[in-house]
Amino acid sequence: MRLALEKLAWVRRASVQRLWPDGIELKIEEQVAAARWQHGLGEAGLVNDHGELFAAPDAPNQAALPLLAGPENSAAEVLSRYREFTTMLAPLHRTLRVVAMSPRQSWELRLDDGLTLELGHDHAKHPIEERVSRFVDTYAEAQRRIKTPISVIDMRYPNGFALRPGVPSNDNKGNA
Repeated sequence: MRLALEKLAWVRRASVQRLWPDGIELKIEEQVAAARWQHGLGEAGLVNDHGELFAAPDAPNQAALPLLAGPENSAAEVLSRYREFTTMLAPLHRTLRVVAMSPRQSWELRLDDGLTLELGHDHAKHPIEERVSRFVDTYAEAQRRIKTPISVIDMRYPNGFALRPGVPSNDNKGNA
């Protein structure tokens, strides 16, 4: 019975215990979708709040969930970074729509207005957190000074960043 219950899409864990003389106690832990997931090969699914992948055919409000993408077996790490980046971007009142890690461990973020942040690889000398912090500290000033729309901000440089003009891709689907 436990195995049959755990095969259901929205059941994370189940336990079945016999209660003497004629009872059964069922405990079911529900899957809680934290994000949508897209594997590098286009395979889609959901990530639960524990960083585990699962498939559910009719996820409620699925389109409202952020999209995470990465190589095989990286869902927990990408979800952890998503949470970290969300906290760091909070002072800007911006929402992350996409967090993607490439097979070569390079990071890219897309914000709610379509702006893309290219963060590159995490390095001991220049950690990604430092680059996101630099973005948060300078974004308002960059927007004020640059009158043209910015579509991409390349934060891969240790002491600065590059701006790519253009209209941001405001893709509400969050495709990576």
